[in-house]
Amino acid sequence: MIRSWTGIFKCAALLAAAFFCAAGGAEAAWVNSDIADFPAGAKAPAYHDDFHRAVNHDWLSKAKIRKGEVRIDSFSERSDEVEAQIKKLFKDRSLNSHEAALVQKFHGMLRDWKSRDRLGMEPVIPYVKRIEAIKDMEGLTAYLTDGRDPHLGSQLFDIGVMADRRDATNNTVAIATTGLLLTDADEYRAKELSPYAKRRKAANDEYIVKLLQKAGYDRKQAETMNEGLFRVENKLAERAMGLKEIYSPAAQAAIYNVRTKEQLTKASANFPLTAVIDSLGYGDSREFVLMEPKWLNSLNELYRPENLEDIKSYLIIRTLLSTANLLDRETRGWAVEHGNAVMGSSGAIPDDKYAYEMVSAYLGEPLGRLYAEKYADPKTKARIEEFIAKVVGYYRNMLHGESWLSESTRNKAVTKLDNLTVRVAYPDKWEDFSALDFKDTKEGGNLVEAVAAIADFERLRDVKLVNTKVDRSKWLADPQEVNAYYSPSDNSINIPAGILGGAFYSPKGGEEELLGGIGMVIGHEITHAFDTNGSQFDENGNFVNWWTEADRKAFDKRSKKISDYFSTLEVMPGVKADGELVLSEAIADLGGLSCVTAIGRGVPGFDFSKFFKAYARLWRNRKTKEAEEQRIKEDVHPLSYLRTNVNVQQIPEFYTAFGVKPGDGMYLAPEERVALW
Repeated sequence: MIRSWTGIFKCAALLAAAFFCAAGGAEAAWVNSDIADFPAGAKAPAYHDDFHRAVNHDWLSKAKIRKGEVRIDSFSERSDEVEAQIKKLFKDRSLNSHEAALVQKFHGMLRDWKSRDRLGMEPVIPYVKRIEAIKDMEGLTAYLTDGRDPHLGSQLFDIGVMADRRDATNNTVAIATTGLLLTDADEYRAKELSPYAKRRKAANDEYIVKLLQKAGYDRKQAETMNEGLFRVENKLAERAMGLKEIYSPAAQAAIYNVRTKEQLTKASANFPLTAVIDSLGYGDSREFVLMEPKWLNSLNELYRPENLEDIKSYLIIRTLLSTANLLDRETRGWAVEHGNAVMGSSGAIPDDKYAYEMVSAYLGEPLGRLYAEKYADPKTKARIEEFIAKVVGYYRNMLHGESWLSESTRNKAVTKLDNLTVRVAYPDKWEDFSALDFKDTKEGGNLVEAVAAIADFERLRDVKLVNTKVDRSKWLADPQEVNAYYSPSDNSINIPAGILGGAFYSPKGGEEELLGGIGMVIGHEITHAFDTNGSQFDENGNFVNWWTEADRKAFDKRSKKISDYFSTLEVMPGVKADGELVLSEAIADLGGLSCVTAIGRGVPGFDFSKFFKAYARLWRNRKTKEAEEQRIKEDVHPLSYLRTNVNVQQIPEFYTAFGVKPGDGMYLAPEERVALW
């Protein structure tokens, strides 16, 4: 990925899909421009000392993070452009499709604060009361296995259909852990929470107690219930994979554990796993992939009478957390306060932006269809497809030139490249949403019921895929997303229409801007096919080893040099980058930049200074300190200023274009430079 995504089951899916100095020494001493101060009148550094800060100095000096937000960057600026277009669709009464009706109805309900304030917590209380009424383990099992209930909080695990790694033409059902409120299971096992986790937990505690009190519990009850939730999370995290392990190359094999239904039943003697699976409609799957067997052991140990009240507290709180943004203004305000406390932001985003983001979150596909039909240019789509073919051609030459690979591995790599599926702008066919509907406020409906209807529609749509062939035309992203991704399960790169603008693409830009912008995005995504994760899948999307033992050892040695270099870089006082965490994305950046640089070499009169500046503008970014702390700990992408400086530092043309010499801040001795491809 060019940029990270959030979402619990999406994170599991992304394990199978990658969505973008001292002289002569191994450690650079650049300022972290993402969070650094910019005193009035301060001059820009020289290009040869801190290239990212020099290119983006004026923008960085003036950029202001808006109320309720944690960052401003090239992605958010392009997102603003897309948002402005989409907001017009909310008011366009000439649109008469079912998708338009869904989107406009949901948007209207979100903006109807008068009705929302009148209802208050009323829409969610029946769901809370049902959990509260559970008296014993039999009652808990009856609740969890009731397929008529949307279970707005959790059923203690996640489930969904995805391509089988053993045979990527067939679908299988994957069973994954639920998300944790502190995100990383390693935090729960640590002797002491990290400063970031402490801040997050303190904000969670305050927020949860407020929600519970508004739902009718007194403060003592609320605090006790919150403690119960944390005990449940501690148990679930006990043997769950931490983020470091999840994102490691070894995870690709670790999460592929095929089980029959009978084996799941045997492995889950206490927790009614297969009964819940049946109630959801997935029970007829030929087999299942249990992503974390050790976690299931913890869930079984948890599912006992002595933990009943804690489990109920967990389910009630998760129900309230999942609906808080759908209730009245006060409850929505608490959600904003919680986010501000965790991420260092202040204030709230405007109501119209909040409504846009909520529609995109819950009805992203139908909204994406409206956006693509109105704003996506077929000529741009065709131009990008032609350009991708050009990049693939250069990448093929690059692979053929890798002397450290044996002929057999090199040929298989080229075969994988030649079988790359390319998707640009929007899907060739659209999903059918005709079966989805919900009541608006005038009809007696509310947002909680609308979201429950959407969730049920999505579940039933997913269930229909059980025991079927994989539809390789399906996208993971929506057309309006300002992002791009590579999916190893079908060996595809996907460039949504949303990223075809802003700093990433200008139809009037020259060859330098084209290569430094969208060219880099494309090269980045292609390289994911050959990073530490993507390289474990073949040209058909099967999880299979196509490397010789010697070539894999050479690959790992080259990869380690990259991660070791990143780990030398101090990104905040006393804090260094985690080279292992960011390795796959660092490889994608380096490979992508190498490829588009090679293309530039073949263009007569190509201006490399203009090219590298266009590239640096992709990563201009300002964030809150708290958001930067989160990214250092959880994000597989290198920090923005490093995505500029580290990458250009490896390219010979950069040194020539800007006269970089030993002793300059951007200088890295040739023997210290890193590259995989």
